[in-house]
Amino acid sequence: MADFEGNNRETLEDDFCLLEDSDLEGDVDERFYELPILSPKAKAKIPVDYNKALKYVDRKEAGLEDVLRDHALHLLPAKTLFRFKTVSRRWDQWISSPLFAHRQTTYFKNVSGLFCQVADHSPSFISFNQDAYGMPDPSLSFFPEPVKVRSSCNGLVCCQGIEDDTYYICSPVTKEWKKLPRPNLYHGAKAAVVLAFEPYLLNFNESYELVCAVTFPDYPVVYFEIYSSRSSSWRVSDTICYELDGSGLHDGGYYMKGVVYWESSSGVILAFGLRDEQYGFLPLPANDEEYGNGALAMKHGELCYIQPRYQDNVCTINIHGNMDMSLKSVINLPYDAGSTFGVCRALGFINGDILILGLGTR
Repeated sequence: MADFEGNNRETLEDDFCLLEDSDLEGDVDERFYELPILSPKAKAKIPVDYNKALKYVDRKEAGLEDVLRDHALHLLPAKTLFRFKTVSRRWDQWISSPLFAHRQTTYFKNVSGLFCQVADHSPSFISFNQDAYGMPDPSLSFFPEPVKVRSSCNGLVCCQGIEDDTYYICSPVTKEWKKLPRPNLYHGAKAAVVLAFEPYLLNFNESYELVCAVTFPDYPVVYFEIYSSRSSSWRVSDTICYELDGSGLHDGGYYMKGVVYWESSSGVILAFGLRDEQYGFLPLPANDEEYGNGALAMKHGELCYIQPRYQDNVCTINIHGNMDMSLKSVINLPYDAGSTFGVCRALGFINGDILILGLGTR
């Protein structure tokens, strides 16, 4: 045992280096060449052009164009990048590459605008900065049929055909789209559907999921049907919600950190986790139906509920949070939005702490 421990200690103290083919003697199994070979007590060979290699990767030799291309371009919005494609052929090729598009989607997180759609009209895009943000086709006319916007998540948009309720997933910046197959259950034109897409560096396939809380008239149950881009198919989850009156679910919903949320008219928020496919409930703050509509949103990385209130000729915005949806803060609007516009609707937070409200009936 002592000799064994001593041999191990001697082996661990040896230096290791790579051997080249010329260092091998005798007959060697061909499979031995498939991986770099490590051998103890072998003399490392330094390449002749070692100094040149160091000089080649020296950061001092990198030009401003290379620094901007490698460290700044992926932080810019898409509309700005399209203008920068004219800088040089190298920039055009780099910005047009799928690898750069994946990297830009991962790093650029700011919300660039809102899609707006009035009944019986095509969608339109409201840009927060006309110089930096925009869409090549704001009306989404590249689809084979008229559509209505149903959900969006991190740059992807889910639309539904007006003629036959077909689902489409698209990137409005590149105008690339995909038609989804028919679901197994009937969803209808006002399905509670939510798009879930999490871009990150290792998600090269840019997989996404479309989740629908399916309800049926006269049946107080909620089914969950999920489309996965990995399998390109729909499947009905084994989880069924029996505690909620399905007819009271609001169409649409909100996705955040692996969980989908839907408001209901029963005074609760239905939550469905995509990993374990289990559901739960959060309390929904009482809403004043005569004045405004609340909205689920994310503020500083946490789930919250935005609730417009109108009382005594004063319009306030209540922000609820935590698992009990307790009141966290109150925002007083600087003017009488209630009497001026008639309706105040919460749209959500963007870029962390910027609150977006819709005023008026249109």
